[in-house]
Amino acid sequence: MRNLIAQFFHAVLFSACVLCNLSCQEEKSNTLRFSGERAFEEVQQIVAYMPRDAGTPGGQKAANHIAARLETIGLRVTMDYFTDTTPEGLKNMVNVLGFLPGSSGHWIILGSHFDTMPGIDNFQGANDSGSSTGVLIELARILRDQELHHGLIFAFFDRVEGCANYIPGDGLHGSRHFANQIKNEGELERYLAMILLDMIGDRNLTFTVPANSDPMLLDLLLKAADRLNVRNKIQLHRHTTIIDDHVPFLEIGIPAIDLIDFKFGSHDHANDYWHTDEDSMDKISPESLKISGQITLEMLDELGLFLKKQPR
Repeated sequence: MRNLIAQFFHAVLFSACVLCNLSCQEEKSNTLRFSGERAFEEVQQIVAYMPRDAGTPGGQKAANHIAARLETIGLRVTMDYFTDTTPEGLKNMVNVLGFLPGSSGHWIILGSHFDTMPGIDNFQGANDSGSSTGVLIELARILRDQELHHGLIFAFFDRVEGCANYIPGDGLHGSRHFANQIKNEGELERYLAMILLDMIGDRNLTFTVPANSDPMLLDLLLKAADRLNVRNKIQLHRHTTIIDDHVPFLEIGIPAIDLIDFKFGSHDHANDYWHTDEDSMDKISPESLKISGQITLEMLDELGLFLKKQPR
């Protein structure tokens, strides 16, 4: 009888260990499952601060919110306040930077702007660019506990939107400021790549990748899309350039790519929701946010972000 009881308890213990091991393996495999629903909730929280123009109370509240979310997740956070000249005169601005260190001493930058286009009544900016802000926060959450080979910088840029033209002094203020800081460090070789996300929540998602994107990163994007069976979501605009937050990094020699959907409108070939009050939460979807997050994760894996190759 004692032997039977002992065997029973051994069997129970063994089963418990097996179940625990399977549970732990399942939990580990789930850690990199990007949640479109969580990202959507993050966008909803950002959109509550409107307008988010640089120097406005809504803009400052949005920056504070992003910093608080990153700190809660467990990132080291810097709020980088600066002033810059605009067509409206000097403006106060702030970039929010979150850091996840790696072991190599190198960095990969993930970028998004969080401000909204000035002068538009009832402008939520859900897609431009609440969507990418929400995706970056969700990426920070799922990457926080991973063992990283390279470090990650989550860069949330202020005053990207210009009044008229995206030229020095009118637009891209936050990204130019950060790129200049990196250049002045004199250690460009530490920065391996910059991946910009912009307007990536459209229900009818199509990445319209501009010609002024780095070829190596473009290749990684296409391979990622193939692995995820979303190659139909990628359109290459080989003769069209876009002035966006990736440009200041290209200009200083950091490989950069712009993951943007510049067909955000009432039909497949239109962009008529862009910079209008039609850019609202009902125009974006958790599924599109999930695709954007998954593609970014695949690209990061190929860039050697993780100490161990992620299972396919």
